[in-house]
Amino acid sequence: MLKNNSAKYLFCCALLSALMTVCDAQAFRLPSRFEQWLNSQGMRHATVAVEIVDLDNDSLVFAYDEQRSVQPASLLKLVTTGAALRLLGADYVMPGMVCGPDSTMVPLPELVGYNPDWLIEDVASSYAEPLVCVPDTGIPLREYIKRTNEKSLNIHAEALPYLLTPECTLAAGLDTIRTFWQQMGLDTETLVMYDGCGLAPADRVTAHLMTQLLHVMKDDADFRQSFAVAGLTGTVSYFLKASYLCGRAQLKTGTTKSVTAYAGYVTGTNNHLYSIVFIVNNSTAPLTLQRKNIEKMFNYLIP
Repeated sequence: MLKNNSAKYLFCCALLSALMTVCDAQAFRLPSRFEQWLNSQGMRHATVAVEIVDLDNDSLVFAYDEQRSVQPASLLKLVTTGAALRLLGADYVMPGMVCGPDSTMVPLPELVGYNPDWLIEDVASSYAEPLVCVPDTGIPLREYIKRTNEKSLNIHAEALPYLLTPECTLAAGLDTIRTFWQQMGLDTETLVMYDGCGLAPADRVTAHLMTQLLHVMKDDADFRQSFAVAGLTGTVSYFLKASYLCGRAQLKTGTTKSVTAYAGYVTGTNNHLYSIVFIVNNSTAPLTLQRKNIEKMFNYLIP
């Protein structure tokens, strides 16, 4: 009798486990078009990390591999500029000179040089300017950051860490940025920074960390206004141009030879505000096709 009851118990446990597995698979089944895109040519071996959150009610809309550590490219500028805005203040006036470690005045351009962690092919390509000087001194930080994010200016972002600590060094500035975001509640274990602009191939974030950052900064008007507007301005002037999301999405792009990424805020058709983080690493599809398909995913996944 005991053996029979034991057998029935084990059978019920096995059945319950199987049912739970089926339910889990059904609950987490990917949207069909998204799954088809992941399995398309050029995407089968890529890494994709996505997270979309309704900021009006703090509810998750969609996530895929959001805890995966990925290269952010210029999305890292949001980490740098967001911290600078909060630590220095939007009215801070950009200096032409900073105080060096020996308390002598050192021209800022001399402190900002090529980062040894950058790939030379990335630095030499069209989305990076030669690091010769730091432009736009004497303007408020809010305007400086708007130019930095809207046009994805690497030299602008790279200058900011030097201004955040008395040491006036990149390492000290990056430590200050990480500490700030940790204090703001972000999971900084997933934040790896070798520069302020995102060119270093060893930089890493997760889609979830970027989502946390967007949530913290959602009510900061100066930060929000620094993003390019889809279909209208900056690096997304042609992105989503033929979509209902044209003019409704404030986005920062990230692009290198191995990264195609977008992050920012979108107003849906229900007038809810959404944060979206969409990062693709190592796709072998042409860049124009990647962008076209990501546009389709924006339209498909955002309510």
